[in-house]
Amino acid sequence: MDTYDGSGKLQKTSVTHPDGYFQLNSDFTYNLQNDGAPINGKWSINDSCQLVLNAHTSTEIRFSVIKLTADSLVIRQKSGNMVYTQHFGLFTCPDLTTLEYRWDNTATLETYYSGNFITSFNYIYPVGYFTLNKDASYNVLSNGISLNGTWGIIQPGCRLVLDKGKPLERSFDIQKLTADSLVIWRKDTTLKVNYFQYYKRH
Repeated sequence: MDTYDGSGKLQKTSVTHPDGYFQLNSDFTYNLQNDGAPINGKWSINDSCQLVLNAHTSTEIRFSVIKLTADSLVIRQKSGNMVYTQHFGLFTCPDLTTLEYRWDNTATLETYYSGNFITSFNYIYPVGYFTLNKDASYNVLSNGISLNGTWGIIQPGCRLVLDKGKPLERSFDIQKLTADSLVIWRKDTTLKVNYFQYYKRH
């Protein structure tokens, strides 16, 4: 973030490391999760090679594309006397075999929202696990309650879907995956709450 004075002279530069991601889907929808505030909408590229979110709406935002490589994206936006340069690294949708493990519950973060803003949050610590099996079945045990069904990955969006095509179908965005941890989230638009579920590989 670069801050300029009225004459255009650079006054201050600062760097932050937000938690989240920016997902551009092939159907021209996007998902943005930044420090716990998920936003969804449409994206496009205009004639000036600007990345435009929510074109022709009250929430339209334009970014200059500074750099684009096979594994990185740098975009820039000016707002008042501030210039924001955002750096993103590529996240590759995992194949099924990288998820076929037992994942033990560590915590769930509930973030309550109004519009695009988080109003409050709460951590809960369920006891249990989430197993994704090689035969496309899953087993969940959470606070003594068990549930079984089928699972898979759907596109666009790289979403983990459970019980596809059934009355209990639900899907989750894969926020983060490492060799020993998994974070997924889902949005409840009725209760206006996001659930970030944290797991550790067993």
